Amino acid sequence: MKDKEIAKKLYSSYKYNEGEVSGDELFSREYKIFKGKKTIANTLYEKLAQFSGKILKLKVSSEEKIRVDEIFKSFDYVVTAEDAKAFSILSALALFALGIVFIPFSLMFAVTSFVLAVFAFLYLLNYPKRIIEIRRGKASSEIILAILYMVIYMKNVSNLEDAVKFAADNLRGPLGMDFKKMLWDVSAKKYTDVQEALDNYLMMWKKYNEPFVDAVYLIETSLAQKDEARRVDLLDKALKRILEGTYEIMVHYVNALRTPISAIFMMGITLPIMGLVMLPIIGAFLANIITPASLVLFYDILLPLIVIVLIMQILATRPHPFSQTDLSGHPLVPPRGKFYLFGRAVPIIIPVAVSFIVLSIPFFYYLSSSTSSVIPSESDVLFSLFFILAISISISLYAYLSSNVQVKIRKHIKGVEDDFAYALFQISNRIAEGAPAEIALIKTAAVMKKSNVYNFIKIISNNMIKLGFSLRYALFDKKYGALLFYPSSLIRSVMGVFLESIKRSQKIAAASLMHTAKYLQSVHKINEKIKDVLSETISSLKFQATFVAPLIAGIVVGLTSMIMIILSVLGEKLGSVSNISGTPTAGLSGAMTLGFFEMKNTIPLMNFQLIIGVYLIEIVIISAVLLSKIEVGDDKINELHSISMYLPIAIIIYFFVAFGVTVAFSSMAKIAIALGSFA
Repeated sequence: MKDKEIAKKLYSSYKYNEGEVSGDELFSREYKIFKGKKTIANTLYEKLAQFSGKILKLKVSSEEKIRVDEIFKSFDYVVTAEDAKAFSILSALALFALGIVFIPFSLMFAVTSFVLAVFAFLYLLNYPKRIIEIRRGKASSEIILAILYMVIYMKNVSNLEDAVKFAADNLRGPLGMDFKKMLWDVSAKKYTDVQEALDNYLMMWKKYNEPFVDAVYLIETSLAQKDEARRVDLLDKALKRILEGTYEIMVHYVNALRTPISAIFMMGITLPIMGLVMLPIIGAFLANIITPASLVLFYDILLPLIVIVLIMQILATRPHPFSQTDLSGHPLVPPRGKFYLFGRAVPIIIPVAVSFIVLSIPFFYYLSSSTSSVIPSESDVLFSLFFILAISISISLYAYLSSNVQVKIRKHIKGVEDDFAYALFQISNRIAEGAPAEIALIKTAAVMKKSNVYNFIKIISNNMIKLGFSLRYALFDKKYGALLFYPSSLIRSVMGVFLESIKRSQKIAAASLMHTAKYLQSVHKINEKIKDVLSETISSLKFQATFVAPLIAGIVVGLTSMIMIILSVLGEKLGSVSNISGTPTAGLSGAMTLGFFEMKNTIPLMNFQLIIGVYLIEIVIISAVLLSKIEVGDDKINELHSISMYLPIAIIIYFFVAFGVTVAFSSMAKIAIALGSFA
């Protein structure tokens, strides 16, 4: 009976009123989530894996089956280890068979299909491991906050169950869900208490994040301390352990990151672009193999795909010290796919389409007005550059309009979080002097007008003064509450602790705020140190993506234009000499006149530039996403913002470099040929 009463107390805030609830059954948010198992495949992966498992019956080792089935179970997938392995094998066989079919028609397509077969097999075979690594990475973004919430709560109330519940209430990601699952398992009698459930859960983290395990053990140890000073000291050590341990993990990760990133940039970006200088000559001899379609397949599809796979492999082990603020319910954020223009929500596709049409007008005008000619011209490059510019600016505009408002709001909320510790010091001192919490907040707002936290406190004080709200409603009201405009889980949890501690006494509330302020300062210092560690890698990658890659690509386009113009003119002149004399000449001229080297077989200069331009756009987007993931982890808003920042810079550099080098080299080539004609 005692355990049941404890469970009811823990879940009293989660009860939902839907139908009758028996006395022996506790309905809660956790129960709704964990009460049943899914029996129908919903995702495409599940459906294809189940279908493959019916066609190809396989056996896997007992160790692999336990490991993979446990992963699928945690994701609620109705798939077995045998199904997953069958899917990887059948996918590879299908692509391999497709490659064999392509051999008589295109050797390049056949080779590409064989490469994709190997990729599909390895990717799908390791898919269970990959999804659990991604989940673990997302969960790790809440580890520091989890320890912070538990320490803050237990500073006032030495109760592990309530501390875990407090953390579960304030964590919004996978780790928060895991904490809720632990609470449900305790109420379902799977574990005798929360400490047993927590110790069992920590077993899976011991291999991946030892500081997290150590910090939780220190928190648990504080429960057994009779001396209050010793108990508080252990809680302080728990937070210190997770902060310093996270910093050490990030330092090791960044040091190990530099070489793979440099190798990927060199092998996947720089060398492939530089290798294109020889393409005109090679293409003339191997016209049947190196076609525009095969280049598109290799440079614009296969090569970016390989780079993405390698980057995913590197990022799979990235620690995520901090999570980003969720702005999905913020009143100032526009609906998805729209942006605010003069107060009205307008579809983003409208300005994107307009910008693409306007910028690509020179390209389509040139296509419609130019006459078909085998002789390449610098005009082919110059006008086709506008099409690449149109694509990149349209993508950048879409990314900017999709993320600009959210980024500004997040930046402001981050500023509030950074200044929050100083505000807490002010509030704590006033409460310690005997001022009520409401008066302390109003006075703090008056003296912090130049800080980021001023508007937050001002909303609270206005709600209390003008609307007559209590402090709780001034914070949490669904329509006017300050946390509606500042949806930070950190701020929410701190204010929650403040409200609970103020109920007990002003002295406890003042001490609680003082301790919390010190903890927030420690978290802020570690966050800044992690940024410093990442800064060198981020700056290097940013420079390579926005300057080095477009510079090389522009020079390659200019050199290729010069080579193709020279070879075209030489081919015509040597061909005419051969026709007059009736005797084929030797060497390169003989190859040209005998038909082994004909410029009409090479890739058109316009197509060549378009292929390079599209490849550059893809690589810059991939690099921007990589920069975002290294800096803040998985966050779509920040990824879009990175694309909107770096893509326009890279493409404008490419546009002017390709334009200038093409004009300069082509002019030099024509002058040299003209002088040779008079010699």
